[in-house]
Amino acid sequence: MLIILSRLVSAENSDSIVTIAARLAEKGERVAALHIQDACMAATMREYCDRLLKSKIDVLALKAEVEARELVEKVSPNVKMIDYAQWVSLLMNVHDRIVSWTS
Repeated sequence: MLIILSRLVSAENSDSIVTIAARLAEKGERVAALHIQDACMAATMREYCDRLLKSKIDVLALKAEVEARELVEKVSPNVKMIDYAQWVSLLMNVHDRIVSWTS
């Protein structure tokens, strides 16, 4: 499952995101959290990213969005930045389910 986050991740909804994604990963599903738009700020939150990674969830950020917000230097080192072509590949070739997280 590819979880696409587009809004700012707060302390309240980060717990929900991590919990849901971790449960799916525990069941053997490959899970990735892609941060786009304002959610790219979460890619700078080391504790949040570490919690996802500890739960075996790939943490991704759209490189163009990170660059537009001048966050490249602040992104957690374990976050993989991807381009638009890689995003399309994830949608078409890797993940069979997509969730858009907007809250």
